[in-house]
Amino acid sequence: MGSRRPITRARVSTVSWRSGWRLSEPVREGTGRSLHENTADTHFVAELKARAELFNRDLFNRSLPLAKVEFLPSAAVRQLGSVRTNRDRSAFVMRIARLLDGPAGERPVEGSRFNLRDEVLIHELVHVEQFIRAPNEPPHGPWFLERMRSIGARPRACPTVQLKVRGRWLYRCPAGHEVVRLRRYGRRRVSCRRCDPRAYNPRHRLRLVGEITSAGGAE
Repeated sequence: MGSRRPITRARVSTVSWRSGWRLSEPVREGTGRSLHENTADTHFVAELKARAELFNRDLFNRSLPLAKVEFLPSAAVRQLGSVRTNRDRSAFVMRIARLLDGPAGERPVEGSRFNLRDEVLIHELVHVEQFIRAPNEPPHGPWFLERMRSIGARPRACPTVQLKVRGRWLYRCPAGHEVVRLRRYGRRRVSCRRCDPRAYNPRHRLRLVGEITSAGGAE
């Protein structure tokens, strides 16, 4: 394949939920996810919206303008969530890592009454609230920490469990489906099984994107 230049993911978030955790059962070896919206993403986004509506009612007294929040799945590995807003705070974009859509998201969080997926979502919802109610406060300052405590969530995004990486090499097909592999395919020509599950098809050949780094990108 030859040498490849590092692929970086632009950081567009104003504030983000970051952890020092290693990858927690992301895409299993031999399966793929599409960077474009697919059925799994649609279900995940719908679930996030439903949970956000529930938390807005139970934790925020329906004060959050969720109609102005766009929920998007993220392919990030260590940045589990982020949220950004425009200058007049009239719209928000929230990204939640896809790896939380599954067993990884059900993991308990020490010091919190919520699982990991809900913890990350609530963390970002508090940031939305902070953008509106306390825009001059630091992102993870006293106001934010006290608000998280009042909800019963963990004030800081700190890891409590070491999680094992299930794949190192990222491949992508022409349709945008991603496959994470523990080992490289080497000289073997392999096609995307989601596009054609029957046999090798050169039209759907998987091409190496790069090696997944600890920061969640590929190089």
